[in-house]
Amino acid sequence: MAPITLYTTRRSAPGRAVEIVARLLDLEMETTYINLANKDHMTPEYLKMNPQHTVPTIVDDGVALYDSHAINVYLISKYAKNEDLYPRKDLIAQARINAWLHFESGVLFSRLRATLVPFFYHGAKKIPSENLEGFRQAYELLEATLKGKFLVGDSLTLADISICTTLSTANYLVPIDSQRFPKLANYLNDLERNQPWFGELNTDRNIKNLATIKKTIEKNA
Repeated sequence: MAPITLYTTRRSAPGRAVEIVARLLDLEMETTYINLANKDHMTPEYLKMNPQHTVPTIVDDGVALYDSHAINVYLISKYAKNEDLYPRKDLIAQARINAWLHFESGVLFSRLRATLVPFFYHGAKKIPSENLEGFRQAYELLEATLKGKFLVGDSLTLADISICTTLSTANYLVPIDSQRFPKLANYLNDLERNQPWFGELNTDRNIKNLATIKKTIEKNA
């Protein structure tokens, strides 16, 4: 069987979530990093795979799938040897994980995307105050909901993977105040210390791909 092909960008938090899941599942995956500025995602070939022209997209056994949450649930359901990352039988745990996936896309990532797009494509110099407040509100919701070292249960799940990729990027640009949000700061620090993939796929990617934007933000704060 041909390896799975992943189309993404190095700076894409949802794409990084798929890379992490593939690594945890020990999947053979060929990754193609596309250039959004060059409109690689708007070519006829890409639009045939994904008419919504988003990243990430995968092709598995000739079938194209898109949206990181849909991709990751599919990969885990098809290839995982256990139910650690996304339980099939424990419907309560599954529902709680799903709730976090919706939070990531509807709250956290939507605010990150709205903040980054003006820097990537429109020459923005600073983060508007309403965007900063939006991040703080998201941090407040996470702080209020966190009960332990993981979002659901006592071990790493897809909820943590999806949230931490976007949260690490948000934190890089709008640092989490550890005095105001101590549980959230500890949560992210624990993942960075204890998950071997975190530094490579989150911290290092953020520094490499967003350092210029961070400098611009700090210069114009």
